[in-house]
Amino acid sequence: MNSRLKQSLYRLMTVCIVIGLMGCSKAEQNDNAVRTDRDVKQPAATEAVEKTSEQDALIHKFKTVVSTAKEASDIVSFLNENLNKAGQNNADQMVRQLNAFYAKDLQSSQEAFFGDNVQNVLTEMDWPITSANAGSIPDEAVRQLVVTKLSGGYKLVWVEGTIYPIVDYSNQQKYSMYLSNPLNSYIALKAAESNDPAAMDAGLVITWNELASRAVMAETFLKQYADSPEYTEVESIYLDTYLKMYMYGLSNTPIFDSSNLKLMPEVKASYKKVSSENPGTVTGIMASRFLEILAKSDDMAMMRGPGGTQLLPEVKEFQKNYRQTALKLLKEA
Repeated sequence: MNSRLKQSLYRLMTVCIVIGLMGCSKAEQNDNAVRTDRDVKQPAATEAVEKTSEQDALIHKFKTVVSTAKEASDIVSFLNENLNKAGQNNADQMVRQLNAFYAKDLQSSQEAFFGDNVQNVLTEMDWPITSANAGSIPDEAVRQLVVTKLSGGYKLVWVEGTIYPIVDYSNQQKYSMYLSNPLNSYIALKAAESNDPAAMDAGLVITWNELASRAVMAETFLKQYADSPEYTEVESIYLDTYLKMYMYGLSNTPIFDSSNLKLMPEVKASYKKVSSENPGTVTGIMASRFLEILAKSDDMAMMRGPGGTQLLPEVKEFQKNYRQTALKLLKEA
């Protein structure tokens, strides 16, 4: 083999070795990159698993708290400390469990306020009685009763000379950042009522316009959150409470004037307002249709006869069918 051929073979071997080394280096780099990528992804996956495990443990502990709770305050205390760690879906369920506890506990909590001496002690206190002044209740047993109920998310109301607790839904609004939009909307609707009840003593205690606003608020919930667990309850609030009061009036706050048998001016103004400002809502449509019926008789709703005062047939028919009509409009929306 001549020297020139040897040199060529030597050069070829050198090139192959270099290429081989480069390939190994590249493979090693790729392997390192994959390893690094795994190292980056591994902690994130581990953190997710750990978080899920922590939330599962939290829910398990919460269920134990609920099952053994004697007072709503036991549950509220747990939520105050732990809801921020639950995750939205779990947080929704935890607050719903609290509301389920209220549903079972409310009657017995109210009955406790009719025990010996409770009303006598409370009616001597400055009103309202809140957590700010409950500590000054002189009777120890009554004081403990009130403090326990207030810390459990109840508030005291004074109706027809009697003081008793109701659920203070505004207390749940502090959890809003942890809850879903449907549940927050439900709580807002309930809080409006617990903060300022629409009716007391068979009379309206808010304005007709505010009543219309609450009806629209409930209706909006029904349209936006048809799959909400609270849908059926809100549907009843809308149809059987707010809209019914708006279309019928109340015993101590009628919508018709007994002296001239006509629609009350303030009610008419409210019907016009809601129908013009919310023309696409069921509430607005119902108000508009009622106005159309009443316009045929110059707003006269009743007539006097041998048997006494009676509703005009069209008015009576409209009121009789208001729920069925509104429900149909809701389904069509």
